[in-house]
Amino acid sequence: MTLSPSRRTAGASPDEVIDRLGLTPYAHRRARTLSLGNQQRLGLAKALIHQPRLLILDEPANGLDPAGVVEIRHLLQHLADDGTTVLLSSHILAEVARLATRIGVIHHGRIITELATSHLAVRIRGRLAVACRDLAGAADALRMAGHEPTIGPDAHQLHLTGRRALEHPDSIATLLVHAGHPPTRLDIEHEDLEAYFLRLVQQQAPR
Repeated sequence: MTLSPSRRTAGASPDEVIDRLGLTPYAHRRARTLSLGNQQRLGLAKALIHQPRLLILDEPANGLDPAGVVEIRHLLQHLADDGTTVLLSSHILAEVARLATRIGVIHHGRIITELATSHLAVRIRGRLAVACRDLAGAADALRMAGHEPTIGPDAHQLHLTGRRALEHPDSIATLLVHAGHPPTRLDIEHEDLEAYFLRLVQQQAPR
């Protein structure tokens, strides 16, 4: 992913960088004695000393606790706002979706798609999740009405991806009530970045 730059400000001194990354209490300790999370912070501090215009990072939040992840997130966003382009490789896709301005999906060493995060909403798929006491009966009623329900991975709900169902979930509820299978849950769900990534990778698999 990348975080696009906007402007660039004057750089910080080494002491300021160390303090910025929460390493001041460990400033006089040897690097090998640091925890994994603090070693990650130290590596980032080394990169920032030179005030790079391009910062390439691989899993910068690895080993950090939730508070540390938030700190690194804010730092990277601040760097991007100050004019540094950040190229980040990560398998924590929820964090990528939260931070990135552009996303590239790499599979077997090849970029299979690249898009602006703002365009992700039109790429991800939606589905109507329906739970009923009698899933088989509800599925039959939906098929008779021209829908194509599938059973979800947990076998406790049906999924509808057709445009009619997504645009008019109320009509699905009415249909099921009249068929004697009132829904106990009716909810529109959207893919997250991880589901989108897996779908793209599956499309690349040999047939």
